[in-house]
Amino acid sequence: MRVTEAEGYSEPRDSISHDWLNILSAWGMSPLLVPNIGTDADDFISVYAPQLLVLTGGEDIGTSSLRDENEVRLLNVAIERRLPVFGVCRGLQFINTHFGGSLGRVENHVAMPHFVEVTSSWQKFYGAEVKVNSYHNTSIMPDGLAQPLTATAHDLDGNIEAAVHKDLPIAAVMWHPERSGSAEGDIKLIRSIL
Repeated sequence: MRVTEAEGYSEPRDSISHDWLNILSAWGMSPLLVPNIGTDADDFISVYAPQLLVLTGGEDIGTSSLRDENEVRLLNVAIERRLPVFGVCRGLQFINTHFGGSLGRVENHVAMPHFVEVTSSWQKFYGAEVKVNSYHNTSIMPDGLAQPLTATAHDLDGNIEAAVHKDLPIAAVMWHPERSGSAEGDIKLIRSIL
């Protein structure tokens, strides 16, 4: 979840868009929200036994150390236990940097739908080309992808818009399934890693 401030007074909060709750419900999933403070990731995953870890978008990496540290712990436990992970926008960026990749800046990607070219391995989910929504200024450049990941979609400039881990059940996209203008096929992709 994002770390946000309450209006009018100082009280940091964890928050998530209702769009996420709506799409997960439509997909037949019951979300369990993980706070960014005081959570022991190993105990959390042991006690609640989630079937999927979703790393959502919002906030650039480095904006909130609480969120960054929490997601590092959660991702490490997910990797150790081979728990499926689905990353969205920041989630893809986070997964990429976690495995040693780098990020760069892009322009004209905030509230600018565009087409992406999909590799053959993911065409069963999206087809060869799909129009996606876009809400990011930070991206994965063609030479910035972490070695354990394989690119599965590119924008028309060659920037990476989706990737999958070569050995673990981890997949991620730069577009937002929870927002309007999302690419159909995301639920099929998620089911493929479960």
